[in-house]
Amino acid sequence: MKAPDLAQRDRWNNRLKAIAVGIGLALTLLTLRHWYETFSFGHPLCDNCGTDFPSLYTGAKLIWENPAALYDLDQQLVIEKTIDPRLGNSSLAFAYPPFTAFLLMPLGWLSFTKAYLVMTVMNGLMLMLALKVLNNSLHLTAEQSNWLRLSTFCNFGVHSTFLQGQTSLIILLMVVLLVHSSRHGAQVSTGLWSGALFFKPQFLPVPLLILAVRRNWHALWLCLSVVVALAICSGMLVGQEGVADYIHIAGRFTARQSDLGTNPQDMHNLRALALFAFPSLTTLYFWVFLCALVLVGTILLNLKIYQNDRVATVQWIGNLLAVLLLSPHLHAHDLALLVAINALILKNCGNSMPVVVPLSLIPLGLWALFPLMFRNQLPPLLPVIFMAGFFWCVWFVRRS
Repeated sequence: MKAPDLAQRDRWNNRLKAIAVGIGLALTLLTLRHWYETFSFGHPLCDNCGTDFPSLYTGAKLIWENPAALYDLDQQLVIEKTIDPRLGNSSLAFAYPPFTAFLLMPLGWLSFTKAYLVMTVMNGLMLMLALKVLNNSLHLTAEQSNWLRLSTFCNFGVHSTFLQGQTSLIILLMVVLLVHSSRHGAQVSTGLWSGALFFKPQFLPVPLLILAVRRNWHALWLCLSVVVALAICSGMLVGQEGVADYIHIAGRFTARQSDLGTNPQDMHNLRALALFAFPSLTTLYFWVFLCALVLVGTILLNLKIYQNDRVATVQWIGNLLAVLLLSPHLHAHDLALLVAINALILKNCGNSMPVVVPLSLIPLGLWALFPLMFRNQLPPLLPVIFMAGFFWCVWFVRRS
């Protein structure tokens, strides 16, 4: 590249960095305001505003006090109303597996405010660990590392996770460790981290498919063993009736219109795209068709393990996009997983940083904020972008 072109690119990068810092600071101030209100009053001080943490806190308390009632919606509502008296007769249901509630149980020993603070600190630690592993594992340059931090700073999913008191940054760390283990051929840790995703089961199918297609039998059986062990532990924690209640709640969450605090049409996955494109009885068939396309693409993507680092990186970009697309539940906070995808994209940029990369990553991380600003009147653009990126990855890997 000629010196004048290089200087111009650097000037644009510096301008974009300044803009990214400004966007990140604005998001941080907004998050801090609502976080403080939740910490002080149990909920943000605005109409129809709430966070997810009361449901996680309720699960943590019930698994300690009355495990068999973990999925009793009336019991959940009683606890949630002590936190947010504005709630009506429907609760934001705790819908994680029982062993997840067991891991969160220490939060139930604390007051709501202390538990919320602990969850925030824990999320901060998970994010720092994930960024450290990504930097070390991918050997990012100083410029790539700077843009990874800036794109994370501007990622609404990350801010939403802190505000909601959600577990998406824990999942991010698990996914990062899974990718790191797989890229380095460590079958034992690959299997363990794949199985650990049972923490949030909707993210488990794609890693299982990848291990099967790649014939990583040791990792696959280890993953299945972890899942079975966690499922057995979950059953022992809540009993047969508790397991039946969990399955019932999971079924209600998959409904077209859930009455448990979620709206599938407001998500950022293939399910939301199907609901937008065909808001009728044909929605299910179109969703299944889209999922089948992505599943076939994932198989094609992983038929061969490539030694070329650039191709292997594109493989994992496609695999993580498939995780997002195929998850039946993908809220704004789940888009914290874009941090791992961004790191892989930046890795493949080499020593140069094309202006188009930050120009793409920053808006991508911000987009989930806009439907909330416009009261979810915008079309689901993210799954379209994810699909385009996914099939480009399939095309690139297959031609390599």
